Amino acid sequence: MEKRIRDLNINIQDMSITHTMQEGKVLLIVLDGVQGKAKVCEAVEHGQTIVETAKGKATRIKFEGSELI
Repeated sequence: MEKRIRDLNINIQDMSITHTMQEGKVLLIVLDGVQGKAKVCEAVEHGQTIVETAKGKATRIKFEGSELI
């Protein structure tokens, strides 16, 4: 099973990331300066993509999808 959330490489010298846009997709990039991590995931087509935090750190991304009828 493929993971929805992927790590992004961080340029250590200037703490930056580079990521390309993907046509037809909405991507969510989470930059967590507390933990020094960067993550990327695709937002659900219909619904909510929620970033949860605890004690100032990104801890979880919830995907709540639905379908239009």
